[in-house]
Amino acid sequence: MTDKADYSISIVNVTIDLMEFLLASGRKPQSVSKIARHLTITRSRAFRILKTLEARGYVEVDKGNQGYRLGLKLLEMGEGVREFLDLRRIAEPFLRELARKTGDVALLIVLRNNVAVCIDRYQGSYSLQGGTQIGVPLPLHVGASPKLLLANLSEPEREKLIDEMELTPFTPYTITSREELKQRLEEILIQGYSIDIEDFEIGINAIGAPVRDHSGNVVAGVTLTTPAARWDEARKMKLVETIVETADQISERLKYNRI
Repeated sequence: MTDKADYSISIVNVTIDLMEFLLASGRKPQSVSKIARHLTITRSRAFRILKTLEARGYVEVDKGNQGYRLGLKLLEMGEGVREFLDLRRIAEPFLRELARKTGDVALLIVLRNNVAVCIDRYQGSYSLQGGTQIGVPLPLHVGASPKLLLANLSEPEREKLIDEMELTPFTPYTITSREELKQRLEEILIQGYSIDIEDFEIGINAIGAPVRDHSGNVVAGVTLTTPAARWDEARKMKLVETIVETADQISERLKYNRI
């Protein structure tokens, strides 16, 4: 059996060690020579790593040229992670209640690097369940919340993404026409929620509703997935009401005010 350590990449480990050393150093800049000694690598190798990180904004040179310290890019990344963690923490009880009340799977979906990603998932009580797993990227032309997130982008950004998208068919019901996709997105904006009828997975339907932050921006979608066998018009409308209410409750906790 192959040891997990075999998958590690030496230069990546060294780079992480370097950044952790700068983190432990606080605001005190560290010279290339001191960094090299601490990591037991050559000064030349340390310098090349630092220059690469500097070009990407992850480290910066002290104004007095006393050495290197961590850059603002890491703060930006940290804020992004904190935002997701706060969102998950706030949404958790509402998602749990949604799964409990409906018996289906409740998901929290966000937009990240032009794909939709599930960052939280709660299982309902029914034995037959569906829905994506945490961390799995989803294309934006399928599913309920992915299309919802795409619809709520600014028009220039939305149009650019649509033009660049590969509209891969996952089922016979997947939208593969850009014009049809644009029309569906307009419908989502008008009705305020999104419905997916087996366009990503046969036998699974989904409903998505927007979560808004204090400024009114859509920062996530709450999705409820349910097997087509439990889907009829009466239950669909009840689920729409329930999931929109859940998304609104999360939005209120994020300080969104409709007025």
